[in-house]
Amino acid sequence: MLELARTFHRSLDRLSGPEQAVAKQVVFDYMADPSRPGLSLHRVDRARDKRFWTIRADRDLRVVVLKDGARSLFCWVGHHDEAYRWAENRRFEVHPVTGAAQIVELVEVVREEIRVVERTVARRAPERPPLFAGEDDAYLLSLGVPEDFVALAKAVRSEDDLLALCERLPEEAAEALLDLHTGGRPAPAPVVAVGDFAMALQHPDARRRFWTTTDEADVARALERPWAEWLVFLHPSQRGAVERNFNGPARVSGGAGTGKSVVAMHRAAELARAAPGGRLMLTTYSKTLAARLSDGMDALLGVASPERGRVEVSHLHAYALAHVSRIAKPTVADGAYIDHLLKEAGKGLEPPFDFAFLRAEWDAVVDFWGLDSFEAYRDVARTGRGLALSPRQRRRLWDVFAAVRQGLAARGMLTFGEVCDALRARIEADGVQPFRHVVVDEAQDLGPRELRLVAALAVPGPRALFFAGDVGQRIFRWPFSWLGAGVDVRGRAQRLKVNYRTTAEIRRFSDRLLPGRIAEVDGELEERGALSVLRGQNPELKPAADLQGEIETLQDWLHRSRADGIAPGEIAVLGRTRRAIDERATPALARLGLSGAWLSPDQDTGSDSITLGTLHAAKGLEFRAVAVVACDDGQLPLAAALVAETDPEARRIIEDRELSLFYVGCTRARDRLLVTWSGTPSRFLAPAM
Repeated sequence: MLELARTFHRSLDRLSGPEQAVAKQVVFDYMADPSRPGLSLHRVDRARDKRFWTIRADRDLRVVVLKDGARSLFCWVGHHDEAYRWAENRRFEVHPVTGAAQIVELVEVVREEIRVVERTVARRAPERPPLFAGEDDAYLLSLGVPEDFVALAKAVRSEDDLLALCERLPEEAAEALLDLHTGGRPAPAPVVAVGDFAMALQHPDARRRFWTTTDEADVARALERPWAEWLVFLHPSQRGAVERNFNGPARVSGGAGTGKSVVAMHRAAELARAAPGGRLMLTTYSKTLAARLSDGMDALLGVASPERGRVEVSHLHAYALAHVSRIAKPTVADGAYIDHLLKEAGKGLEPPFDFAFLRAEWDAVVDFWGLDSFEAYRDVARTGRGLALSPRQRRRLWDVFAAVRQGLAARGMLTFGEVCDALRARIEADGVQPFRHVVVDEAQDLGPRELRLVAALAVPGPRALFFAGDVGQRIFRWPFSWLGAGVDVRGRAQRLKVNYRTTAEIRRFSDRLLPGRIAEVDGELEERGALSVLRGQNPELKPAADLQGEIETLQDWLHRSRADGIAPGEIAVLGRTRRAIDERATPALARLGLSGAWLSPDQDTGSDSITLGTLHAAKGLEFRAVAVVACDDGQLPLAAALVAETDPEARRIIEDRELSLFYVGCTRARDRLLVTWSGTPSRFLAPAM
């Protein structure tokens, strides 16, 4: 029997590659024979908890293990002095109220550090009251706050103080306090009978940070992947969104890193367990994310379980194309052929109806909504298009678009929007919906035709449709009214406010890029405030006089990241265009003797290469360290994307989408972020500089 603590996984992640290999071998050797003399087990004599021992991994590296009878919990790994300090300043305990196992830092150490912060804050803002002064001790204990930390929690006076304290609290306690601070009222943690070591590890909260196995293959897989990837956790602030019963279509929103995908997966898993007689679909607009959602469902439900067999995880367009092909295999029209038809049909139209306008009108109005008649085009609300059109102008323009539709039909071609419509029409004609529930992740990138298909896929009911997304990350679609597309989520929403992936420093920088309030679907405004549970380095914003200087900046950052033990597969270099990345990353990598692998939606990179990718391709991914390059005027926003629009309103919407792309790129970073530019910086950087 072997237990791994999340603290072990996090400390292992900070080691260099060779050190990680040595530490992993110690784990396997211990599993094979814990009494082996070569392990050099030593009790940590100065530890308050006498169950802490160390294993000598090499001359300087030590693994901290908590031994309780025949059970062994791997808790931490690091260099000699750090390992002993860690063990001396912590104890393993069972929470007196919830019964959950916790590794708790000794309160004497924490109190000394917090007092220093409080004196500094008191001089700056003596009138500021404690954040939780009015909370009952019993309530704070019920949230999983360790008994010795209750007084400290009630003395916290600022967000920075709270984040400093949360670094030392068990996850469920830290998350509950953050939720409380951001306006929530977290429910008490589950309570189990306070029992022995084994019972405490099985508490629902404890299972998020302690993992038990007897299988070496499981251990090998676990140690090769980040904790959050091989064990899908549901944090307390997310649980309400998963379990809540909504009376109709519902959505959960939140900024990058708040766990929308985790909520979507757990919602799907809960529905699959509760509906043994029905099938369920978990879908998204991103091919890359669809594969990750499938892996997550395997982890949550078990690959061969009956529940997993009832869940279909698919990229929405791929699903629609596969099922339409069973009727008659269509050819999906590519952008180049649509451009050709528009240019031919648009000959003779005077300005402002040039090709750029026609293409944008096709993408944002005609194909977007699936308009098939002049009457439909005449009456449609052209949201975001800016330039008002008279009925006569719409008549002339419709002749162009009708010719394009005829040209596509003559060659048996469909757009992806038409593929979605074809499947929806077939479902409605048959009168049989294939799924009892449909859960959608990254819902902000659905268009009206995709949204209508999603609504048709599920049997009508109060839990039929569930959407997760963030309008601040809309990078593919134009804004539109969901109500106009037949889906009403008004009044049935929950916003996630705690970021579990990105450090507070990166989150603060990224949040400053976007407005504090953004209009969601159908005009609902949402506050984008959030807190991060992780702390780390400030993002590096590095200007350069020219391209050569930017290459050298990237080279230095890559060198430092590798020297700090970050593996190549955990590093990404992102940019608006492939050319911009290639000009900067290729020379920098060559000078360091590193290889780069281009990212595509259908490809995962190996651990021996730095990932290279556009901001679009990086959607749904995360990396330990990210460099966003070429953040200069002309690249962000991309001049070529703006030149197609002369109308101010249309240009504003395109700029918003470009800004969302930049936000997406920056928030792919978990621990370390570099932003570079040469010459004039992007105007998007102004709020954060």
